[in-house]
Amino acid sequence: MRLSGKVAIVTGGGSGMGRAICQEFVRQGAKVVVADINMESAQESVRLLEGNGADCMALEVDVTRKAQTMRMAQSAIDRFGRIDVLVNNAGARCLKGFLEHTEDDWHRMIDINLTGHFFCAQSVIPNMLDNGRGKIINLASIAAHTGRPDRVAYCAAKAGVMGLTRALAMDMRGKNICVTAISPGSIATPLNQAAATSTDVHWGEETVMGRWGAAEEVAHAAVFLASDESNYITGSEIAVEGGWLIGRARDGEI
Repeated sequence: MRLSGKVAIVTGGGSGMGRAICQEFVRQGAKVVVADINMESAQESVRLLEGNGADCMALEVDVTRKAQTMRMAQSAIDRFGRIDVLVNNAGARCLKGFLEHTEDDWHRMIDINLTGHFFCAQSVIPNMLDNGRGKIINLASIAAHTGRPDRVAYCAAKAGVMGLTRALAMDMRGKNICVTAISPGSIATPLNQAAATSTDVHWGEETVMGRWGAAEEVAHAAVFLASDESNYITGSEIAVEGGWLIGRARDGEI
């Protein structure tokens, strides 16, 4: 198995892509800490994982609070002895016009989607340095690369995630800690349920692949980046978006 014996923390692991990543990590032999602001959701993920014989634990964590991310890291070390992989998946989205964005909307998007990644990385890196290795995987978005309507704070935060990924990779140079990102596109998760099931929204058809992506396809990319197969990859990303970023076809083009 590709992650045999590795210990991974997955934030936002209680649902959607986070849960799918936890499930795939367990299938590949990892021990998993399911961290989520919703403890009930984290515990439900753990029940599903333990049903498959997994060694895992649930933690209630608000990634916007440094003290809580520090406790998260220590809890993982106390339970499993070390931290090999951090997946910074916890995130949120605000859909409002630019002038409708409030001060609280702005700070919430930056705090959850960017500052949370920063705090979690700061919390686990000391143990990774002690172990002489580590993998940090940041969930970014196609919104990191292109303007999207009614998402100004979200787009700014996700672009920041890519800057954080590159800069942290540089700071970890020579330390055997790889820092990478995954940029999902139209993925059929609970967050996108309304659009994914709508007959009026055709996001999947806008991709080169002509369909919505599945959370499991993001999880497969995360497994690769968490595994030893990606040991020569740092500071870069995998875009799991069905080719949405590479170009557009005009109406009538075949």
